[in-house]
Amino acid sequence: MLLMAPCCIPVLFSIGALAIGIANGLVLPRQSNSTASAHCGTDLCTWWHDTGEVNSNSAVAPDAVRQSRQYLVQVAVAGSGKYFDSFVYEAIPRNGNGKIMTPGDSDGTFSGDDGISIELDEGINMAWSQFEHSEDVDVRILRRDGQSLDENVIIRPTALAFDTQHDAGALVIRVPASPSGHRFSVEFADDLFTYRSSGNGYTTDGSGEIVGVEPRNALVIFASAFLPDDLIPALDGPDTKVMVPGAFSVADIGGAPIVYFPPGVYWIDSEPLGLAHIKLDPSTYWVHLAPGAFVKGAVEYTTANKDFYATGHGVLSGEIYVYQANADKGYVAEKSDLTSLRMWWHRGVQGGQVWHSAGPTISSPPFNTMDLKDGSTDREDISMEVFDYKQVGAFFMQTDGLQMYTDANVHDTYHSGVFNDPIIQMGWQPRDVHGITIDTLHIIHTRYRKSETYVPSAIIGASPIYNGEPHLDPSMTISMSISNVVCEGPCPDFKVTGVQYLDGLIGGSVPIGDSIIATTDDTTYPGSEDLTMGLQIENWTVGGEKVTMDNAKDLGRWNINTAYDGQWSIV
Repeated sequence: MLLMAPCCIPVLFSIGALAIGIANGLVLPRQSNSTASAHCGTDLCTWWHDTGEVNSNSAVAPDAVRQSRQYLVQVAVAGSGKYFDSFVYEAIPRNGNGKIMTPGDSDGTFSGDDGISIELDEGINMAWSQFEHSEDVDVRILRRDGQSLDENVIIRPTALAFDTQHDAGALVIRVPASPSGHRFSVEFADDLFTYRSSGNGYTTDGSGEIVGVEPRNALVIFASAFLPDDLIPALDGPDTKVMVPGAFSVADIGGAPIVYFPPGVYWIDSEPLGLAHIKLDPSTYWVHLAPGAFVKGAVEYTTANKDFYATGHGVLSGEIYVYQANADKGYVAEKSDLTSLRMWWHRGVQGGQVWHSAGPTISSPPFNTMDLKDGSTDREDISMEVFDYKQVGAFFMQTDGLQMYTDANVHDTYHSGVFNDPIIQMGWQPRDVHGITIDTLHIIHTRYRKSETYVPSAIIGASPIYNGEPHLDPSMTISMSISNVVCEGPCPDFKVTGVQYLDGLIGGSVPIGDSIIATTDDTTYPGSEDLTMGLQIENWTVGGEKVTMDNAKDLGRWNINTAYDGQWSIV
């Protein structure tokens, strides 16, 4: 999980509260006290789904939104005591569809590895709630079953240091207003699950090394600033197609330049679900998901417009798709780097185009989350402007985060489930990339099943060449500045500079904490004899102890090819 990294309440529940749905025979209360409801003003905006469905085992109805089995969230302007409901969403491994090859299949038809192993048996799930605010707010969290929340709570990243108090079994968090918003995880000591690995995979018998400690019922809060007016298209504009909640097709959008999804639940129609995606007309360059919009589908742009957009504080969910859904082969679970579905996609992007994304939450992606390509080519002459972007419920393997492009500006984002990959990945092919600055990165959880070189189990890594024989190109270089990076909990090692490991490194029989530059056995590849590496490491600490040239191998677990002797330093 990467930040910048889920019945009735006997005391507070009102018997007269509105029922919002029925799941497994249980009537679900909308409200947790008699004064609560959704509210939207200039001070605070929350929203609600009347078709919320608590369902931990199967797919929800097309018009339903999976609701947290564990949590209720309310928000009030700070000190006012007047709380309003904020819907708590939930995502589960495989979205309740089973391990299937094709939409509509029965469980077990997909025989490959989708990255999900013990999560289903252990009841691992992820919940989130989002609201907009311009004033300081109090966020109140309760358990749906009426039990008091554990008073031993950690809010991550811990650098936020929010004020908290416990009130009648609830947790209240004071969240200050900020133009950048806040994205944070709320974690209770009695809800933590410890992941252990044998070095090859997770174990459940208590053996193996600890490789992660995470909530069983994860809860993240997205406290967002209101979007600027210029990033909200006119609802009644002549270029705007306003969608109606329910099933829809691309024909319903037509060639409108702007497609606007107001609050409500939408799904791209097919029988069964998951056999279509939202492939926009070339005239359509802007998709807006209003707060409270929940769209089941994936978006593909075909526009040649210089600027194209994805905006709004709604949700785009890939829950209807199978793992690696191949859009060109009937959406079956067949991996293709070119045709497996992305949540945000452009397969004909042109030089000079810029993707703007502000506000959306992406849930349950079936494969890489976004890609902007020109056929099979990764263009280097496109760009992106992204902020307040969130990715949640990415349980499948290869549900990577955002891909960077030339002059990209990405800030104030949250990712979970950047599965089995470095957080910052520089590999797969030789690259000539410069002017990269990464500052203030909070990693609140890491978890790797095993140590790998091909897909490095690390925060920063470069995978070996993906296609063809390994051959290095000394004419290409990568330069970057990385600063203010903090990893919380058990962490693998970083491969470059300026980091803190607050709780040490993962070691023992699962050497995930090792840093490897080139190879530990001094194997070289064609072209490597002409490489040079100018690497200076400053202010590196592990468990509060400073890493130096003398203790780098033992304390920092730093393993580096002798070909680079004299080309790096630690101060």
